Amino acid sequence: MKRLHIALPALMLLTLIGGSWALAQIFGIGPYAGGTLTIVYRLTDRENDPSPGTLTLKIVPEGSRFKVTETFELLAERDQLSVLVFSHGFSHVPKGYLDMTPISALDTREVLPNREILLPEGAKLVTSEEVLIAGVKAVRGVYTHPKFEDQRAIIAISDLESRKILPYPPLLRVEKKDGDKWTLVALTELMSVERKP
Repeated sequence: MKRLHIALPALMLLTLIGGSWALAQIFGIGPYAGGTLTIVYRLTDRENDPSPGTLTLKIVPEGSRFKVTETFELLAERDQLSVLVFSHGFSHVPKGYLDMTPISALDTREVLPNREILLPEGAKLVTSEEVLIAGVKAVRGVYTHPKFEDQRAIIAISDLESRKILPYPPLLRVEKKDGDKWTLVALTELMSVERKP
């Protein structure tokens, strides 16, 4: 087993990696108000994974500019290394799986619980309850797309203020139907947010 570290010092990679530009419209960092910010996500593609990946974003003021560091860390087998590099965040979802692009229509809209929200391309988000994930208020729901009938995403959409600092949603669990049950394809989950003025 080898520990894999990848440091990405450019903020643009947060929004452009894996073709997730449309998703960055809703989950990309907005105009930054300043201060120090550290955000940690857990990434996995297995239930009860004993060694999930960790994605950490740090923003630190340096004079009138900001030093931005994104680090992906994973304990990996040798044969996993070639496919793991840069496969995190929304691109953590394998190609050919659920298209999340229509959800970008929620960009600046408040998302409320117990609603059925129709989205472009016939996609739909059915929200249920309010949740608190790593101190962030969000509304959990189930996202479906008509072109991917055997797939769905359990997603938590954060409040409008939190969207300005989070590069990804607090929870994104993509699942595929396997017989009569749903199995995990990829999970991105917020673990902590620390912000200092």
